Amino acid sequence: MDRDSPLLLTLSNHSNQQEKKETETEARFTRIEMHIAWLRHDVNDIRNELHDIRGEIKDVRGEIKDVRGEIQDVRGEIQDVRGEMKDIRKDMQTDFRLMFSALIGVALGLAYIMARGFHWL
Repeated sequence: MDRDSPLLLTLSNHSNQQEKKETETEARFTRIEMHIAWLRHDVNDIRNELHDIRGEIKDVRGEIKDVRGEIQDVRGEIQDVRGEMKDIRKDMQTDFRLMFSALIGVALGLAYIMARGFHWL
């Protein structure tokens, strides 16, 4: 048989096609392995970021607790101010009554002095 026989050409073409397929398959596997490596890297980055975020969330929770405590303190101070305002209103009522009584007393005293001055009494 000579080298250019159809059987040998078919076998050589078949082996060339087989080698091309294997090369393509290897290239695909290489790309898949690269993608898997990138995905693993991305997953590790996400894990690290998640760990950082969890730490930040803990910090924020602590700050929220502090703010809640401050809010409770402010509410207590508001209650104190309201109590003081009630006391001031009671004092104002007492002061008003005292001043009004004094005004009436002065008005009556002046009326008496005028009546005596005009000899009405």
